[in-house]
Amino acid sequence: MSAPRFSIATPTHNALAKLTRCVGSVRGQRNATLEHLVQDAQSTDGASQWLARQPDLRAVSEADAGMYDAINRAWERSTGEILSWLNSDEQYLPGTLAKVQAFFSAHPEVDVVFGNYIVADRQGRPLALRREIPFRSVYVANGFLNAQSCTLFFRRRLFDQGRLKLNSRLRYAADKELLLKLAAAGTVIRHLPDYLAIFGVDGTNLSTHPRAREESEQVRAAYGAFRSQALRRLVLAFRRFERLLRGGYRFDPISYLYAVDDVPRYVEYSVAKLGGRYSLSETEGRADRVRAVGP
Repeated sequence: MSAPRFSIATPTHNALAKLTRCVGSVRGQRNATLEHLVQDAQSTDGASQWLARQPDLRAVSEADAGMYDAINRAWERSTGEILSWLNSDEQYLPGTLAKVQAFFSAHPEVDVVFGNYIVADRQGRPLALRREIPFRSVYVANGFLNAQSCTLFFRRRLFDQGRLKLNSRLRYAADKELLLKLAAAGTVIRHLPDYLAIFGVDGTNLSTHPRAREESEQVRAAYGAFRSQALRRLVLAFRRFERLLRGGYRFDPISYLYAVDDVPRYVEYSVAKLGGRYSLSETEGRADRVRAVGP
């Protein structure tokens, strides 16, 4: 039997420097067959021209209705058995696709997988380690989504059933709505306790937009969030306690490769002690050791 093929959607607009690094992290995957579908919203920074010179990318430059619409458009063009999306300011860590493929093969009942991730600044230097806990709808509906999109992977059967589609009317919280909708329908969502991706923070992330909180609250209300703020705080306390029990706040050493171009060439960052907390206002990471790694 042939190995599952990944279809990775990347929405992008005027982010060429970030996009090349994102593409490099995908090109650096080993032991996994894949297609990388880049959906460019008619960039004016040279991205469209650069994409036209990349024969291994399935790229389209056309107008869209925002990031989530772009992802839907890319998935419509996909052919793979496992679907995902990776924003241009994010990266897969080396070996991620092989780990996800092995997990799906070992757990045929699972439809959605998500994992841990490293929060990094615009140079890829680490800010925090996010060791996640299992997906629980009550936590997400009354708080925030703990399944970061750069670590999410979906079986194609969800798409073929018409269940894997992001709400393009939303601008900031369609990922949260999608996971709550899938969970409400009985979809099996599992956490893979391994680091899968790098989530970039540079102060311009959609989650920092003033309207993100308002839109997230609309999604919460639609999926049974408690009206009582006291009850919500109680749920948050339970979530924090579970994170504590599972080591989510533990300080650990970390060493990882960050793609610096599309070749890819890498920089290895190492930190002797890094925890799980960070602020969205933090945009400067640190590293105890930095080492260039060639292709």
